[in-house]
Amino acid sequence: MTPRTVPASHGWQWIKSAFNIFKKNYLLWIAFSLTIIFIGAILMTVPVVGGLIFTLIYPALIAGLLLGCHTQQQGEKLEIRHLFAAFKTHGTQLITVGGIYLTGMLIIGLIVGQLGGEGLIRDLTAGHSNAETLALLANYRLPILISVTLQLLLISTYWFAPALIVFGNLTPVHAMKASSLAILSNAGAFLLYGFSLFALFFIATIPLIGLIVMIPVAFITYYTAFMDVFTGDTDKI
Repeated sequence: MTPRTVPASHGWQWIKSAFNIFKKNYLLWIAFSLTIIFIGAILMTVPVVGGLIFTLIYPALIAGLLLGCHTQQQGEKLEIRHLFAAFKTHGTQLITVGGIYLTGMLIIGLIVGQLGGEGLIRDLTAGHSNAETLALLANYRLPILISVTLQLLLISTYWFAPALIVFGNLTPVHAMKASSLAILSNAGAFLLYGFSLFALFFIATIPLIGLIVMIPVAFITYYTAFMDVFTGDTDKI
């Protein structure tokens, strides 16, 4: 599947389209989101391995959510079982994506650690004042810049990979390459999308109830962005 370049304004359209999908079946979409969060919270209580397991299975959960979006948009009945459907159809490939992402994060951690990242963590947890903390951050500009850059590049390979696997039957490596190309080709749209989503989440935290809407909408944008960038079929979103 080949990505197309869309106008920057589409970044906002992805959010609007996701909200339209959400409001058609809002109770189930809230249930989808709470289930993902609950699974993550439970696994995070298991020292060390819990977080690793969640990282591995997260792409499969997102893929299930994507299948749920597609099912609803095809006029079929959305059910909570769709959240786990991708484990059966593409489980190995999706867990492989999680493994590649996890490996990438570990490599980034090692690189940043060699550049002084360990010292940054140690200094930030030493109880300094705000002014001292800002001064410390200035001293660690290079490792922070490298860390952020590498993490953004890694996320770009990960973003569309679940959708490309379940809808395009791509291998994990090809899906991650195509995802990265799509992000880089649509940097403007993703910048607007990111800033808009951040602003909406900030507003939603004022009445915390707003997060019940924003979290599912954010999840659904994986689907709306994919459909726009890879299929151009905006009628489906």
